Parts: sequence; structure tokens; C-alpha cells
Amino acid sequence: MSDKTGFMLHLLKDAFKHFSHGLVVSALLILFGCGTASIKEDASGQPDDIEISLEEISEKLDYADNQDNDTRTRTYLNVTHALLEVEEIDWARNTLAQLSQFSVPEEQYIRYAVLSSALALAQGQAFRAKAFLWEDRLTDMEAQASLSDKIKLYEMRARLLLGLGEYRASIDMRLQLHSVLDEGEEESENNQDMLWQTLMELPYADLKMESQIQQEMLAKGWYTLAALSKDNQTNLGQQISEVENWMLNWPEHPTSLRLPADLRLLKQLDEEKPNQIAILLPFSGRFATAAEAIRDGILAAYYEASSHASEAPEVRIYDTSRTEINALYDEAVLNGAQLIIGPLEQSKITELSLRPELQVPTIALNRIASALAPPPGLFQFGLSLEDEAEQVAQQAWLDGHRRTMILAPSSANGDRSVTSFRKKWISLGGEITNDYRYKDQSAYSNLVKTALKVKESQQRRRAVRSLLGKSIEFEPRRRKDIDFIFLYSHATAARQIKPILAFHYAGDIPVYSVRNIYNGKIDTKRDRDLNDIRFTTLPWFFNNELPEKKAILKNIASSNYQFLYALGVDAYHIHPRLRQLKEVKQAHFYGSTGTLHLDESQKIRREQIWAKFSRGRAIPVTTFAQKNVL
Repeated sequence: MSDKTGFMLHLLKDAFKHFSHGLVVSALLILFGCGTASIKEDASGQPDDIEISLEEISEKLDYADNQDNDTRTRTYLNVTHALLEVEEIDWARNTLAQLSQFSVPEEQYIRYAVLSSALALAQGQAFRAKAFLWEDRLTDMEAQASLSDKIKLYEMRARLLLGLGEYRASIDMRLQLHSVLDEGEEESENNQDMLWQTLMELPYADLKMESQIQQEMLAKGWYTLAALSKDNQTNLGQQISEVENWMLNWPEHPTSLRLPADLRLLKQLDEEKPNQIAILLPFSGRFATAAEAIRDGILAAYYEASSHASEAPEVRIYDTSRTEINALYDEAVLNGAQLIIGPLEQSKITELSLRPELQVPTIALNRIASALAPPPGLFQFGLSLEDEAEQVAQQAWLDGHRRTMILAPSSANGDRSVTSFRKKWISLGGEITNDYRYKDQSAYSNLVKTALKVKESQQRRRAVRSLLGKSIEFEPRRRKDIDFIFLYSHATAARQIKPILAFHYAGDIPVYSVRNIYNGKIDTKRDRDLNDIRFTTLPWFFNNELPEKKAILKNIASSNYQFLYALGVDAYHIHPRLRQLKEVKQAHFYGSTGTLHLDESQKIRREQIWAKFSRGRAIPVTTFAQKNVL
């Protein structure tokens, strides 16, 4: 089995589960590496229940080569699908390549196009996969296609567009799919769930605009519900009221009969809100400044929420730097705490994680690495460097890059970020040409010069000049085997490294980075040197309408701790949603630190937004550009 897995292969597998109407193809691997592919077809090539081993596939294809074109095509498509299921990507590609696009019968062409797209996805070629699904012959025959084939095609298109970040197009495809599905059936409900998930990926401003300009009532109802839901994430009572009003105004809309799962939980969440919250943070020692920023963020969110609620919980603050954590935790619970936010220190989180269970829900403000399952009640939330580095790797892969060079400092955080990036990048199938580390600014120029092999180019010049015995015209050249650079750096170092890259003929290589490169300060004069660097960062920096940000904007505008303040804001706002995130797999909270969801180990994962420097300013950007890769 091929070891090239990753985001697109997961998308492929997920999609297969949903377009298997009439094409029931499953596969499994058994012990000792012997594979069995379930290619369920009868003697005429129609779906049935015959299993063959991978070793018998060649024999089956040889037999099909002596049959009529229709039977041969069907067999090759079935085998391709089965091979994809067991991740035999190269074998599947070679099998499908035996069919000529122009000889595939009309009634099997949608299957051919979908499998071609799936193969492109499995190889990390997202935009090529998209081209297959909108190929001219396919779109020409789409209107006359069978219902089953339309469902397969629309589902695959919707999922691919979602993976590419083309949310409006994916929503349109989901609405089109709704029109051909039987309402109330499982497939229709799955489509509604995915439609809701895609809607919630859009910013509130976009949802509000679409709710106003949409003419088709089905779409207008969806956009209206999504807009009001996203606008009231931090106000549970208001969200409940708005959803109830929407249901009164849209009684015939299919969503009125079956609200999205996260909205169905709203009243229970409201009833379960804590009456007292304890904040456990260290207010002396090395973490004191960070703790103060987080506390201020929590309290800003608390006061903002309290201004809209009839009843507000009591908040008590405890200093973890002065008391043993287990004793302090028990004290907070004994005093009536029904929710705890903290602690911050990893050592104290580790101590709490050794308890068999925590009496009340606890949102730790950091993450720990542990092989043990966390005790019930412990949720881990932090600004993980690892999450950000993985997001860079995934985005660069989807942008079509395959070979990277790493530039990072020789530091503990540099090592953590690079290790996480490297692991994710290699798992996707990417190649790392070199991994270079720097210690101080005096080393930047030589480091970049060496990394780009400009020195080797200059040495070749000297060798040729020595051989010829005369001067020659010469322009140094940098290496050509790099698609992009992963730069882990703070702004100070990056402002020197980026111009050095340009000086050494690498100004055209895309540079990706993480949030460390930008702290929210606007410095157009110095940040011009960062132009075109793309980086993943907190939504907080680009939303000056947040009430919590308006309240203290003057105090934190020049602070290097804005990201910790935003962490505090999200820690407070997310606490009523913990059950929602735990019980509804597709549920997300769209916060100041990113799009948040809960994984199986009760860690709150973040997906940040993307931004880039342009004319010395950091501006938010969409994640994908249209490109033609055929």
C-alpha cells in the first residue's frame, strides 16, 4: 500500500463514502500484507458480491481485454476504484490510464470522470481534480445523466470545492444536490449537514450580504440562518431567540423541520451554564505577564457577555503560583466553581491530568504531550506552534508546492515548529531539500547564500575563469529545486532575511510563515521588507469591531501579548459550547484565535486565517488562487 497519505487522500476517502450509489466498492487490508479488494460485480459486469484478491486483478483485467468495450470499461473502472480504496495509487493510475477518455461509453463517463478526479486528489493535484469534474464532455451530458450519476457528481464537486476553500461554489453545489435528493432520507440529511458546515466557513459579513441579495428562497433561508447564528456565537440567549424567530419566519424551509445539530443543542447549553467560574493563573514568576494578559481577556469577554445577559456567573480568581495545584483546584470546587479556566503552566496541567476525573469542566490554557487519555472534564486549549506549522504544510501542499527549504532559528520553539512542519509535510508526500538554522543576524547572509547554493555558482565562475585564463560575463544563479520556503521567524529577523533572499536571486520563491512574524503593530516603513510573505495568524488582528478589542484597544495596541489576550477572550466565550463541540463532530466555534473544534482527546484545535504583507501592511487573504495545472 502506498504511504502517500494526507489531506486530499482523506478528502477522497470521505467522498467515496458518499458517492457509492450503485457502485458498491469497498476494500480492506488483511494480515501479512495480503490485500483483498471487494469488486462487487456479476458475470455481466453489474454490481454483485464477488471478492477477488489483489493478486487476481491482473488476471481479471486480461479477461476483460477480450470482452466488448462496455464490459471492459466497467471492469477497469471497478478495479481502479477498489485500488484507490486500498491506497494503491500508482496501480490505480496505471489501470485507469488503459482507458481512452474518448472510448468510454456515455453511460459510464461520469464514473470515469469522478475516478479521474479522485486519482488526481490522491496525488495531491487538487486543481487538476477540479478540471476533471468540469470537463466539457461531462458538463454537456450532465443534464441527461441518471439521477444516481448526478448525485455522485454533485457530491464529489461539493466536497472538492469545500476542500479548495471555494465555499460559495460548494454551497451552490449542495443546493443543487438538495434538489435531486428525497427530503427526509439519510442522503438528504447528510447533504444538509455538509451545507451547514460549509456555510459556517464564510465570514459573517459575507453571510449577511448573501442573505440580503439572494433571490432564490431556499438559499436565502440558509444564508439568513447562518448569518444570525454566527453573529450571536458569544450570546447564547440572543442566538436562541434569533433561531426561534427564524423558524417562525421560515416554516416551510427544510431546516425548520430539522435544525443543524449544533443549533438543536442551544437550549440545553443555556440551561447548563455555570453559576460560578474560577480562573486559575500564575500572577507571580516568569508567567505573570502572560497570565495578566489572559486574565484581562477573560474579564473583557465576561463583562461584554454580562452586559447582554439577565444573570451573570460569579467569577473568582486564584493564583496558581502560590499554592499546590491539586489543593487549589479542590478549593475552587469547594467554593462553588462549576467551571474552571486554567491553569496555564504545563507542569500543573500534567498534575491535574493524573487525576481519575475532574469534578467540573476545566479549560486548561496550554497543551501537554501525554500518551495517557485525559481524565473526563479536562479540555486543553492553547496557541500551539505545532498546529500552525501543520497548517502551513497543508496549505502549501494544496497550493501545489512539493519541494521546500526550511529557514528557522536554533531555538526550542524553532525546533518544535520545524519538527511539526516536517512531519506533516512528509506525510503529505512533500520533499524537504534542506533545513537551515541561524543563530544571530550576522549569519543571515551567509546562511541564505549557502542555502540557495549561490556560493557554488560563484565557485563555478572562478573555476571556469581559471580554466580559460580570462574574465567572463557572469550572473550568479540560485538553485532551482525549491517551490517555497518555510520561514519560522519573528518580524525582526524576517525583515533582514526576506531582502537577503531577493538579493541572492530568490525574490520569486514564495515564503510561508506563522503568527510569530506579526504582532499586530502597523509599521509600514519597516514591514515593506516583508512584502509577499504569507502567514497564518489570529483573526483577532483584523477585526476592530470586536467589543472586547474596542474596550482596551488603546492599552494593547502596542502590546506583544495581544495573542494571549485573544486566548483569554476565546477561553471565556467557548465555555458554554464545550458540550456542543463534543457531541457534534462538525461543530466549530469561530473565535478571535481561529476556527476552533474539539478532537477525540478533548484538545481544542485551531485553524487560523491567512494573511500576507503588501505595501508594508498585513492584510487577510483567501487561501486559494485559481490556477490551471493541466
